[in-house]
Amino acid sequence: MENDNDPFHDHEHHDPFHETINEAINEMQKLGGLRIWIMHVLDENGPTNGAEIMAAVQAHTSLGQNGPYKNAGPLPGSIYPMLKKMVSEDLINKNSKGQYNLTEYGRKLNSKLMGRFHVDHQENNIRKVWSIENILTEIENDLSYLEDIKTEKLNARKERIKNLAERINEINESLE
Repeated sequence: MENDNDPFHDHEHHDPFHETINEAINEMQKLGGLRIWIMHVLDENGPTNGAEIMAAVQAHTSLGQNGPYKNAGPLPGSIYPMLKKMVSEDLINKNSKGQYNLTEYGRKLNSKLMGRFHVDHQENNIRKVWSIENILTEIENDLSYLEDIKTEKLNARKERIKNLAERINEINESLE
């Protein structure tokens, strides 16, 4: 029996936030957990060697006694082959000092998957950091979604859409 008051039973309702989260989770599953942790550590710390990556992954994943790497952290036999594979996949590169860093492709993928959760350590506070690039990417994604929605669903919000368009035009004009 279908519940008319339950929004999850509305098959025409598409929540863009949940769709984005589901897409990110699916892409993360394809990459695998260790790749995600390595990308997160490199995004957080910048150029880092393999031993430092192992320690940082352990610190992030130990979660007391219940985490996946609760005893010794990920082993060199897991980390170093994965680092080599990630270099071949163009997710990361290795510099002359033996440090790994995200490539442009790795940064874009990491931003797409984890951008909303980036932490600003330079100011010693945990807060969301939205780079201009991340914000513009989010706006582009949201606009693509709105373009796909049937016009009749947007008509009730016409004035709000007009106001947003005017604000974007003002920003654009201020750059000239």
